[in-house]
Amino acid sequence: ISWQLVASAFPIAFLSNPFVFVMLNIVLAIEATGICAASWFFGTIHKKIAGFQLDEVYVGTAEERAAGGKADTSMHPGREFSMGTTVNLTTAELAAAVENTSPGEKTFSERREAILSKIAAAKEMTKTASPNEQSKYESIIKAGLADLSKLNAEEGV
Repeated sequence: ISWQLVASAFPIAFLSNPFVFVMLNIVLAIEATGICAASWFFGTIHKKIAGFQLDEVYVGTAEERAAGGKADTSMHPGREFSMGTTVNLTTAELAAAVENTSPGEKTFSERREAILSKIAAAKEMTKTASPNEQSKYESIIKAGLADLSKLNAEEGV
């Protein structure tokens, strides 16, 4: 600690010493590399205390994951899914997956209101659409009416 007191009391005299100046530059260069950063030290201690292991222990190797040895599962019962960046689903499978992630079963009136709002939006879009687009919107309207009929039959109306 005495050298720190001397350096703070006489900074010019301390830094004018060629040995101190060279040593200071070496120390600053080593510190600039980050090799002596405290985060490495604290990280090593935390790793030993927490008992961290390599990722392969937790998620398996790339070969095991590719073979499906550790499939992704949902924490919600009945909502199983497969994680990935390229999921090839048909339209029906995608609709089922989206429906499966909904927060809960909606009442008949809520479902009817949603179908009617989709039909109304499609009718509104038909007014300004090109002839090719109009046929697509009309098919959406027909599908909505079919869904409405199914809902009415399901409810017993």
